[in-house]
Amino acid sequence: MGIINILDTQTANMIAAGEVVDRPASALKELIENSVDAGATSICIEIKGGGRGFMRITDNGSGFARDDMPKALLRHATSKIKTGSDLDGVMTLGFRGEALAAISSVSRIEIISRRKEDELGTRLTGDENGIVMEDTGCPSGTTVIIRDLFYNLPARHKFLKRDSAEAAAAAAVTERIALSHPEIAFSFTSEGEKKFFTVGDGNLLSAIYSVYGRGLANGLKEINYEIDGVSARGFVTTPDNARGSRSLQIFFVNGRFVRSKTVMAALEEAFRSYLPHGKYPAGIINITLNVKNTDVNVHPAKLEIKFTDERKIFDAVYYAVKNMLTQPEHMPPKESEKQHNHTNPVYIHPSPPKNSEGNVIGYEVFKPDTGEEDLPVINLTTDSTMILKSPLTELTPEEKKAYKDSKPTETVLFAEEKSYRIIGEAYNAYIFAELDDKILVIDKHAAHERVLYEELTDKKQVVAQQLLEGITVTLPREQSDILSANLEYLGQYGFVAEPFGADTLIIRAVPSVLSNTENIESLFEAFAAKLSEGNALSFTERVDRALFTVACKAAMKAGQKNHSVHNEWLVERLLTGGDIRYCPHGRPVIKILSKREIERFFDR
Repeated sequence: MGIINILDTQTANMIAAGEVVDRPASALKELIENSVDAGATSICIEIKGGGRGFMRITDNGSGFARDDMPKALLRHATSKIKTGSDLDGVMTLGFRGEALAAISSVSRIEIISRRKEDELGTRLTGDENGIVMEDTGCPSGTTVIIRDLFYNLPARHKFLKRDSAEAAAAAAVTERIALSHPEIAFSFTSEGEKKFFTVGDGNLLSAIYSVYGRGLANGLKEINYEIDGVSARGFVTTPDNARGSRSLQIFFVNGRFVRSKTVMAALEEAFRSYLPHGKYPAGIINITLNVKNTDVNVHPAKLEIKFTDERKIFDAVYYAVKNMLTQPEHMPPKESEKQHNHTNPVYIHPSPPKNSEGNVIGYEVFKPDTGEEDLPVINLTTDSTMILKSPLTELTPEEKKAYKDSKPTETVLFAEEKSYRIIGEAYNAYIFAELDDKILVIDKHAAHERVLYEELTDKKQVVAQQLLEGITVTLPREQSDILSANLEYLGQYGFVAEPFGADTLIIRAVPSVLSNTENIESLFEAFAAKLSEGNALSFTERVDRALFTVACKAAMKAGQKNHSVHNEWLVERLLTGGDIRYCPHGRPVIKILSKREIERFFDR
């Protein structure tokens, strides 16, 4: 006699329920999504005992026809699709027809529903003994009540967490759906206490405020970008409001909450030079694209998604966030943007200052004034195509034009009347300056690192300074191979080198801003080491990260005593540069204290 048994429907449903419903929060998710799909504009959720004892979901959606009520508890009974081809264009959150069947097989369920066009509604109750239906008076819409979840699965019930933990998970599920549908009013109550509600006005920021409070909402900036039919919209924290974990990185695709490594990578890549290690951006991002370019049917709980073109998704999110980060908000105005009364600014080269005796004030990065003629300056930028390209750093035609001059461009460094005043320096690490009605506290090392990085990556004016004598560097085989294969490309950044024997390169020129760094060999070794890391990144992206390290190592150090004129130079460059808020590694460069903040502190 054979040993294979055909399971009865109830047992099969209980087994299948384990894939769809593993805790109260997952059951709640399925029921709320049904309400959203029913066109509800108001959804109220109430739970007790963490959801395992009692859950009630009430909506004002389309409601059930009486004939459909018993069908709704059958597996693979759905109003969303008819054939397999419909999966390619499914727009609803639910479509498999499994949720109610799974939930009803492991709980005691009650459904009360009425359509607007019906005079009477229908009440359905179901448990292990079957279902009972009766007419009832009720408002239009649907109420689903779940009692004693997993009462017939003691093993599953045993592994549930404490009521408080299950309630928190249920609240998180509701919060995410509320954020994905700000046009719907949500209310969530646990143990008789209303935890949060949203007004359903369609304003995402309003929903964020209701769910997470003023603290997070006030630290967010809007993002909005569209490329190749993919749009990324939502709100993301500014660098100042970064978090210690990724728990508030919330992503939606066509209104469906998903976990996506692609979206997470794009978000964090955009923030890469704004945040230090261990800090993460928070954000609520909704990606919209043609549903035919997605597949949500790859996970039992529909929490994962596949895209036909991951790169489009990455680019949409990356540029949406990057555009927000590069907005000049929260930065002191640039000196070049201020209206000065003077008419004849004094132009000087960014060469090192001299003291009263006429001697050069020593500093490793500045070019010494030797009185000798400069060595030849090599023009590096050419019309040649990059060896590897990334859409994140692709050169424009203007950036590929050759640098015409044989000397660095003159810079407006000190005007006859500056609008800022350096007050002093503390601990040989922090520069204090007064700008209008603000006090600026500047981290000397981080600021110089930012200035150097901007100069190293300015492809419009990249120049290399030829070294008097070539410097040989012997590298590990992997690093040597990477550099040797990309020497032409590295030349665009000012590093000119050529092979010089096995695993050895000879450095002929370096970026002009580094030409007088004391230990070019160690700087180049650090550059090469960084290039060999992060193989998942494009070569362009690895070069960018390597330049972070170069700028950091070449920058003036905290505790290093510098002449006041060097500090003047640094502050001037900082205030006339681009985004000055963070060093390339994400550490803050500047702290701005307004006069009002200071007066408030002293109760004035």
